Amino acid sequence: MRRVRYQFGCLKLRKDFWTFRFYETGSDGKRRYRRIRVGTKAQYPTRAEAMKAVEGLRLSINTGSFQMTPVRFGAVIQRYQREELPERFSTRACYTSMLKRCIEPKWSEVPVNDIRTLEVEHWLKSLTSAPKSKANVRNLMHLLFEFARRWDLTDKNPIELVRQSSRRQRIPKRLSVEEFQRLLGCLSEPCRTMAILAACLGLRIGEVMGLKWEDVDLLNGSLNIHRSVYQYHVGPAKTPNSEAALPLAPEIVSALLAWRSRAVYRAGGDWMFASDKGGLRDVDKLRENVLQPAAKKAEIGKIGWHSLRHSFASALDAAGARMKVAQELMRHANISTTMDVYTGAMERDKRDAAAQVAKSFLGAVQ
Repeated sequence: MRRVRYQFGCLKLRKDFWTFRFYETGSDGKRRYRRIRVGTKAQYPTRAEAMKAVEGLRLSINTGSFQMTPVRFGAVIQRYQREELPERFSTRACYTSMLKRCIEPKWSEVPVNDIRTLEVEHWLKSLTSAPKSKANVRNLMHLLFEFARRWDLTDKNPIELVRQSSRRQRIPKRLSVEEFQRLLGCLSEPCRTMAILAACLGLRIGEVMGLKWEDVDLLNGSLNIHRSVYQYHVGPAKTPNSEAALPLAPEIVSALLAWRSRAVYRAGGDWMFASDKGGLRDVDKLRENVLQPAAKKAEIGKIGWHSLRHSFASALDAAGARMKVAQELMRHANISTTMDVYTGAMERDKRDAAAQVAKSFLGAVQ
């Protein structure tokens, strides 16, 4: 079998733009030159920096070729970003941020086969991020190595043996019924109705912002989730399970009717919680300028929009909802997520349950 030569390509600076030229074999079997613009001289001041920028591309054009030089992990990252990043906008943004902030500064210059399990584990311990964030970084590095194996750049994945707990440092804030009612009393519209949907239906804030009036059937009491918003970008819901029809209690229908009667934009295709100009609102500003000040005024403490989803899960648990029902209402793809992450009794409920057990065992003795 004839060995295919490794193609390094040709990098040149033309009119303040770096261009990379290489051969590409067409469907007819003929080889043709291709030229790709890499970036500007301002982006890559030196040839060495421009060469690093095209390393991932060089891996792509040499798929199946004999690898002559050690491959830097940065080249794997570049190829992954160009070919394999998930389509969902929020996931792409999250992965890109982790790569840029955490993984690239530490590992981009290291050859793939020189990265060791314990070295990665010690590095993760040195990060100041929360355990769950560290676990996300670990999982992304594992994914990168799986693609490196798929591309025949390595035959091992050292991240498989890296230990990193995802256990939360703090228990997520869950509001009791009394706390939520105090919060509603301190909230103005549209945040009041947004909080009702998040706490009473368990909607993610992106799903709340993605609602249009045509998504709700106030006559028959149902709500459909069709989209989600992240950083003003409208996309599909988080998972197929998230796109489910939800039943609306009469109290929720009344709250929506009251808000619609006051809303400026109320046509079917309008955003349910549109800004003053009819567009999307900034949920971060709403959290900082409206939700958190209201929580402070209600003497609840610091909360976020997701605290209301946690509260919905705990309320389901307190109401005695079966786990499968809770999964359907929370719209989790896996029931393990419902069990491990969200549900859990309130502190007062745990105290009451423990007190009843103690009373049953010790009441007669004392």
